[in-house]
Amino acid sequence: MDIRTEHVGGVQVVTAEGRLDGIYSSAFANQVGALITGTHPKILIDFTNIDFVTSAGLRAVLVLMKKAKASGGAFALCGVNDQVREVLAISGFAEIVSIHGGRAEGIAALNG
Repeated sequence: MDIRTEHVGGVQVVTAEGRLDGIYSSAFANQVGALITGTHPKILIDFTNIDFVTSAGLRAVLVLMKKAKASGGAFALCGVNDQVREVLAISGFAEIVSIHGGRAEGIAALNG
């Protein structure tokens, strides 16, 4: 899994590529979790190039979302493909995590 980060308009944007599964979910959670510092962190995970998510990946997303919210921050996903969106919907995650069509929309919502 390849993970890149950048700061855009007050938001930490994380672009992940590959599979978010049992092999990579811990490293993903640790690397993104390290970005959630201070008060009111804003984290946007770009899922455009994530093609597969398992329950371990869902757990990593949940842990990160809870960490961001505990710090008074905001957490969202963007660019989620149909297959991953279906997994999020079936698991109930689509109701608890903010999902945006694209990066610009996600950044605007987090700054909103």
